[in-house]
Amino acid sequence: MKHLLLSLSILFLVPFAQAEVRYLQMGPGKVMAYEWVGTNITRPTLMLLPGVNRALSATDHGVQLLLQQGWNVLLPSLPSHPLSIQGLKANELPYFTFQSHIRAQDYAKDIETLVDTLQVPMIIPISLSYSSSVSAYLNPQKFPRVIDTVPLVIATETNPEVAAQAKRYEDLAMLNPFLGPIWVRSFRDQAYQAHWSPKVDANLASDPAFYGEKPRVSDIKNGYVSIARAVEDFDFTKKDFNEDDQWRDFVFAGREEPLRLKNQVQVLKNYLASGKPCRIVVVLKAGHILPTDMPTAYSQILGLLASTQPLQKVQFAIVNNADDARAIQWMGLEALQRWLNSIQ
Repeated sequence: MKHLLLSLSILFLVPFAQAEVRYLQMGPGKVMAYEWVGTNITRPTLMLLPGVNRALSATDHGVQLLLQQGWNVLLPSLPSHPLSIQGLKANELPYFTFQSHIRAQDYAKDIETLVDTLQVPMIIPISLSYSSSVSAYLNPQKFPRVIDTVPLVIATETNPEVAAQAKRYEDLAMLNPFLGPIWVRSFRDQAYQAHWSPKVDANLASDPAFYGEKPRVSDIKNGYVSIARAVEDFDFTKKDFNEDDQWRDFVFAGREEPLRLKNQVQVLKNYLASGKPCRIVVVLKAGHILPTDMPTAYSQILGLLASTQPLQKVQFAIVNNADDARAIQWMGLEALQRWLNSIQ
């Protein structure tokens, strides 16, 4: 029963009332884990795209609150995530073992394949940090609106000093046109391994079943390397928001790291310049891990944004707590500008 694959997905075509991880076979060594939960087929499905560590789960408090609001939720993992790796056969090598060129655009296509296979009729993608790199490439004809929460803008923004030092080394290495690219690729992958291996080991030390029964530890670590590689060239500030009619809402954290927030604001400014409608919510007391820091406010804000349309070109709100989120007081462009001035 572990593998409910393509044929079963096509058979049901409606969300499942009971939460369960299911698997979609996407090719040799490539599986996508997902949960599709809900009971109201007349309402849209909120597709909560994953963070860098994992997908959200139907057991997460914020997701439970969305389900209580009556939403259907689709919770996909990336094919390189540990939960997807669990869906592989025992002797099956992960597809990323042989592919070093996987990019965020490929993950966006994987997400679209999942949605097409399940034939989700009404769906709203909601990114979380890392997965803004995925939402940025979703087909606007299939996904005419997107909600980006605490979006990743540039992969190196989390540690700019280390990134600057690495760039100096890579610039020197590239002076050798033949071996330079090989050295740079090796250097980056070693850095990714050095970052993710201790995290995986620590999770397993605290809970041997953290990644399921008989976890494929080496594959899990290499999967995270693949995920890190995928956003090496991503820069959300370079997206041309004028090229299509897709419109976006943004949710920011008031306690976000300064460089991250600065980059997010630049993306917002670029988007506003397109003239498309936008609602911006700042959760003042939340940090970057918004669904964990303030799950009630998170679910209330998403429920409101998903269930309503913009009343004007720019709507702005500041939320201190869950009560504020339940009764958002919308302001306009002037209030947004005051907030922008206050953080610069």
